[in-house]
Amino acid sequence: MVVEDQPSLRTVIVSGLSEARFAVRPVSDYRQAVSILRKVVVDLVLCDLTLPRESGFELVEHIRHAGMPLRVVPIIVMSDRTSPEDMAHAEEVGANAFLKKPFSKEKLLKYVVTLLDGPHASRPSIRRLMPVTGS
Repeated sequence: MVVEDQPSLRTVIVSGLSEARFAVRPVSDYRQAVSILRKVVVDLVLCDLTLPRESGFELVEHIRHAGMPLRVVPIIVMSDRTSPEDMAHAEEVGANAFLKKPFSKEKLLKYVVTLLDGPHASRPSIRRLMPVTGS
């Protein structure tokens, strides 16, 4: 699932993931995401921090407080808000990774593959992914 309120960026992300043969559910806000997550089990959530109404932080918290199997779904937070406080808060509420905007398709795919291949329930630390090099 891709939760991004900017249509052009959402389209680019969905296109990149689709080209890599991932099935993608694009949504534009917290409420759409929660509605779909009540009905469908997803393998990963890509979530912008700055969403209309409720924030990406709130969506991550919602997912982490949900019942199984949702609460162990890997979450990548995407944002241009890259202060140490925002990054620490993302990890505190349960994000597995923090992807700084702008990012390349290659970097996005590296994060997605790392989390999908990793141990979902143990939630790898954001810090483990931070040294990743590239755009």
